[in-house]
Amino acid sequence: MKAELITIDSSQLPVIEWQNVRVVTTETLAKGYGASMKNIQDNLANHKARFIEGIHYFKLEGNELQQFKRVPDNIGLVSKYTSQQILWTEKGAARMSKIVDTDEAWSFFEKMENAYFHPIQYQKTLPGNYIQALEALVESEKEKLVILDERDEAIRTKSQISRTREASAMGKLSFATRKNRELTERLGESVKHATITAVKNATGKKYKFAPLRRWCRENHEEATEVPDIRYGQVKSWPAESWLQVYGINLKSLFANSRRIH
Repeated sequence: MKAELITIDSSQLPVIEWQNVRVVTTETLAKGYGASMKNIQDNLANHKARFIEGIHYFKLEGNELQQFKRVPDNIGLVSKYTSQQILWTEKGAARMSKIVDTDEAWSFFEKMENAYFHPIQYQKTLPGNYIQALEALVESEKEKLVILDERDEAIRTKSQISRTREASAMGKLSFATRKNRELTERLGESVKHATITAVKNATGKKYKFAPLRRWCRENHEEATEVPDIRYGQVKSWPAESWLQVYGINLKSLFANSRRIH
């Protein structure tokens, strides 16, 4: 029996789990990050203090390795002559991408993060109308939205003034307006942050994520995770990063827009 495969770019990742945790092999990281297996192994050895066994990786030897090899889906993944095997968790793969520190490594990890470590199943046939497609996406994540709504409600109850203002503002908005605002915010089309796709659709131009990510790292800012029909979740970059890197003012671009791109 062969393991389930997930395709990212030109790489096919066999789905591997150990101790109920989804993991990847050193070979997968090397191929995806554009590095050699020796380079990944040397990085682990040279930065040993930054990696914790059981959190960032699993090191299988002896009986554990034999147990792993006997799992039907794992047959063929490890050479029968191998005396030890390193399996990387999501945290370990993320940390290794930072050490490799190339655009290729960062890009591959972000895709692997969405498609492999946190896959979200969507309907194979989406409605032709994009608004309906977005509604289907929100419906599929209903449990997450309930949790977020409960969290927001708890925060509002801490302040009577904030709660009153929120109730007043929400009462003035029609259901359709609120729904459009929520969907727009979740897609990364807001005056606070925006995805590459959102700005591309609004301007008709293409943009690279690497300069935005670099600006965020240099200025200690973080991108926001928002739902995406293709990858499950993508990065939505802060308004200031768009302004500083590409000269794009999100407020001017989206504040008066009633459309969802």
